[in-house]
Amino acid sequence: MNKKDSAPSPTRQSLTETRRIYAMVFEQQKTSPPKTILVTSGWRHEGKTTLTCNLAALSAQEKKKNTLLIDCNWFAPRVHTHFNIPELPPTDAPRIPIPPLHNVANVPGIENLSVLTAPALPRSESWKYAHSDENIMAFLKKTKATYDQVFIDAPSVFPTNRNMNDPMSLSNVMDGVILVSLVNVTSKSKTKRACCALQANGAPILGVVANQWRNPLARS
Repeated sequence: MNKKDSAPSPTRQSLTETRRIYAMVFEQQKTSPPKTILVTSGWRHEGKTTLTCNLAALSAQEKKKNTLLIDCNWFAPRVHTHFNIPELPPTDAPRIPIPPLHNVANVPGIENLSVLTAPALPRSESWKYAHSDENIMAFLKKTKATYDQVFIDAPSVFPTNRNMNDPMSLSNVMDGVILVSLVNVTSKSKTKRACCALQANGAPILGVVANQWRNPLARS
């Protein structure tokens, strides 16, 4: 297989951290593990897409789960670049919450992983499609019946804009939500604000991931 056709491999450190997060979310729960997971962040550029892609790849490769990864960040989609696959072609539908499941793409080099990429829309047009409606429940029910695990890469909670699929609307219909915070970049107050907003909306928050945290007692 050509290198350009394969998905990028995570570093050893990121793989270790991904395994740890996966175990806490799916393997250490006293109740049934969640099937649909939404990953978001308080603010932009905190590493949520990388975490979502790594969790989905781990689920498919190591855990042998039939896994679906959905890119709902239509304003600034990144999932397709992580796996070197194309975006969906632009759609002419007037209002859709998420592209239909028959548009899923298989990821070269990763068995059991399917990706539903964001449609290739110019930012000036994405607001026409970026919304969630009553069909989201039926869509998630269908994905649960088809896949073992479903991961959604959502936009950040703040700042809000009309061009995005609102993570607040998506979060309260998921089995679990992971919030990502970039250490030493995003203040604790901003992360707390996003967390409180999600909780007030009824989101089942599983935890907050401190991205790029370093143990101050560890040797450099």
